[in-house]
Amino acid sequence: MPDPRANPLAGNPLTTRADVQRAVRDLVEPVVPHLSPGSARARLGSGAALFPQRVAELEGYARPLYGIVPLVAGGGEFDHWDRWCEGLANGTDPDHPEYWGACERGPDQRMVEMAAIGYAMATVPEHYWDPLPDPSQQRVLAWLDGVDAFEPAPNNWQFFRLLVHLGRERVGAPGDPAAAQRSLEKIEEYHLGDGWYRDGALGNVDWYLPFAFHTYGLICAASGLGDREAAARYVERAKAFAPDFVHWFAPDGAAFPYGRSQTYRFAQCSLWGALAAADLEALPWGRVKGLSLRHLRWWADRAISDRDGVLSIGYAYDNRRMAEGYNSAGSPYWAMKAFLGLAAPADHPFWTADEEPQPPLAAPVDQPHAGFVLDRDGDHVVALSGRRSPALSFLEQATAKYGKFAYSSRFGFSGDVEFGWADLGTDSTLLASDGSETRTRWGIEDAFTEDGMVWSRWRPWDDVVVDTVLCGGTPWHHRVHLVRTGRPLTVTDTGFAVGVDSLWFGRPAGVDQVPGQVLIRAPGAVSGIRGDEGDGRAGPLPPNANMMEPHAAMPLLSVEIGPGEHLLTRNVFASAAPGSTAWEDAPDPPPEAFALLERERDRVVEAVVPDADAEVFRRRRADGDDQ
Repeated sequence: MPDPRANPLAGNPLTTRADVQRAVRDLVEPVVPHLSPGSARARLGSGAALFPQRVAELEGYARPLYGIVPLVAGGGEFDHWDRWCEGLANGTDPDHPEYWGACERGPDQRMVEMAAIGYAMATVPEHYWDPLPDPSQQRVLAWLDGVDAFEPAPNNWQFFRLLVHLGRERVGAPGDPAAAQRSLEKIEEYHLGDGWYRDGALGNVDWYLPFAFHTYGLICAASGLGDREAAARYVERAKAFAPDFVHWFAPDGAAFPYGRSQTYRFAQCSLWGALAAADLEALPWGRVKGLSLRHLRWWADRAISDRDGVLSIGYAYDNRRMAEGYNSAGSPYWAMKAFLGLAAPADHPFWTADEEPQPPLAAPVDQPHAGFVLDRDGDHVVALSGRRSPALSFLEQATAKYGKFAYSSRFGFSGDVEFGWADLGTDSTLLASDGSETRTRWGIEDAFTEDGMVWSRWRPWDDVVVDTVLCGGTPWHHRVHLVRTGRPLTVTDTGFAVGVDSLWFGRPAGVDQVPGQVLIRAPGAVSGIRGDEGDGRAGPLPPNANMMEPHAAMPLLSVEIGPGEHLLTRNVFASAAPGSTAWEDAPDPPPEAFALLERERDRVVEAVVPDADAEVFRRRRADGDDQ
């Protein structure tokens, strides 16, 4: 693992409110030297994103506000308000060389960053609005008009307009009510029930649900502004969702990476602070505090920044391989939403309560809206996954981010494998090869959860159908595949990737393999897979393929099958205890897994009717904006 000492959070105990206030200042301070002479831009790196460089530098300026604002709102000190006010005045001035530019169409990346500015105006206008002279204020309002002049993307972006409107209302210059109404109606379309949302037109249910929909909804509620009926709905939905969201976190505070935008890192815990800011007791405050602070402490031990303390693009280390095209050097500062709880006063029970640990999980938990069955032990939380794949073909590494069988807070996931590594595939999935092409699970036609099991169907070719049932969790989970094929195939199951010292060629030490099974004993972890038949081996992944470890390897179990019908059983093992003896005692899949597979073998899968708004995303891929 890379050296985490440049991490601004390193060495901070993160147990008290003062510690968390310090964390905000320590994270923002490395940004300050990179502010432009007029303070409107922060050039934090030399790489490119889909949008213009001036907008990338707007990200570097705007996103730290998600931490600065609650810090100051809660009475904390911040020494650089003059720079951020100067930046707001200059960035919205068409005659200034650091002008951010006006929104040119919808969607426009500037809308994303407008939300942070709107949040600041709504929450601390005495620091972020009142110091500006009237001409500057009028230019700010004119620039913010862009969020109403064009339509945001049909997803979580609809909240950006609402946050801008909160700021405008606070300073006595309301936005277009008809535009706000359109966004309110879109958000209602995305609610799936029970406090769960889909992220708009593409239908994905991922981290945007807690760190966007619910977080923004609670910002709206806490502001006392905007549509109060909508705010009341957002409160009730957050209250319903929070008990489910608890299960996305392991006892050590880690969450499991899944889906896009993982470089936002500790934004994963933003909902917990947002509950405090909105004074919404969705769970006992000691439990909420524990979830929030343990999560921050977990990140304090990761190599998440460059040598000067600027947050890097990546997850547990600097890793652009797993990034999206919309990730600029300023993008990681969306992580600052983790600090919304600082807006709650020092005597709020979020701060005064004793931290409560994660209680043990008695049995795996179904979350049908997400297509997850979740289980956790003392090592990690595992999400067994099966949901109709969202139409995210434009997204880098989409199959890895949404198509795997399992996602883990300890082992992360690995990206799609390319070029000379193709025969090895990638972790936690199934690979089918017909000798000329290898395909991995994607384009899931149908899926559901039932009684701690996940059923899904995937069709790699027109004459090949794979039905899979997943069950179990930690340290074992089970996969039962019904493969119906019209052609000969090599079918390979892969387990969790583990960190290794370096890549290798040939058989490495620390690997136990016999017919039907393979186990990798890595420093600090073990990972293995066994089945009723097959050839087991260990395979290295390319550098930086894994979210957690820059060098990683995974266990593989392959079998040759001919045309016809085949039932394959696989047991997958992973533990952070290198000396674990659980590998020696592999449980069998329960009879219910086989019964479910048989029951659904003739299931008729209805075609997915694309959301009309999905065309927006196809256009955006060509035009160059994503979020």
